[in-house]
Amino acid sequence: MLKRVFFSIVLPLGCLVGAIFILLTINTTYPKAANDAIPTIFIHGYRGTDRSLHGMIRRFDQKYNWGTESLTVNVSPDGNISTTGTYSKNEKNPLINIVFEDNRATLPQQSMWTKKVMSYLQKNYDIKKFNAIGHSMGGGAWVSYLASYEKNKSYPQVNKIVFLAVPFYPEEYVNGDQQVDIKNANNVHAKFAQKMAKVLPDNTEIMIIGGDLEDGSNSDGEVKLNSVLYGQKLFAHQKVITHVIKGPKATHSSMHESTVVDKYVGQFLWGQK
Repeated sequence: MLKRVFFSIVLPLGCLVGAIFILLTINTTYPKAANDAIPTIFIHGYRGTDRSLHGMIRRFDQKYNWGTESLTVNVSPDGNISTTGTYSKNEKNPLINIVFEDNRATLPQQSMWTKKVMSYLQKNYDIKKFNAIGHSMGGGAWVSYLASYEKNKSYPQVNKIVFLAVPFYPEEYVNGDQQVDIKNANNVHAKFAQKMAKVLPDNTEIMIIGGDLEDGSNSDGEVKLNSVLYGQKLFAHQKVITHVIKGPKATHSSMHESTVVDKYVGQFLWGQK
């Protein structure tokens, strides 16, 4: 009789109580991010808009509580700067989105606008150190900024930088979204790598994330993986972490929508595990 009661009542009840206890104790929150007050600044890719990286920014703020969405910096086609939102050094890991209204401008033009925005941020918000995230051609704008202004103390200096699906072979985006052939490409690449070695501090930390659809194209559908991974040679003197997202979902435009990428970036910038 006691044995029957145990198996028919006591044991099921114990399992139910145990299940409820497990559900109540599951941690559904994300680990807190370290707050070093260094802003992270985003630049979208060719033909990008304010929405391109806003989803990632919103997730970092609202979903993970890793940072604080603060400023959106808009750059007009004639280079005028306007901002929406607020910025404070007391915010937790401020997140700043740079948006080029002329989103089909050449890389040299976007590079000049990036320089102007960074000078504006230093003068108006006293930002002297920053993390950077660039998607596609936005990463190219960051590379150009680093090559020209990294050791110029009148401009903010980079702390960590994330390159999402960024083509490091300049011929892949030197003419907007059309690849062009350049003479002596290997020599051009080598000289640019030497330039980066001279201007970028060795302690700069870099993360490179690329995509491989595994469909035979060796690309994310737009950018060749070889060009993305060339960043390892371009930043030969810096600490570089590389990740390759594989499979049919590893498309060029999905890099800033992927929760896997979110985790890589969170770990890299703010120590999330």
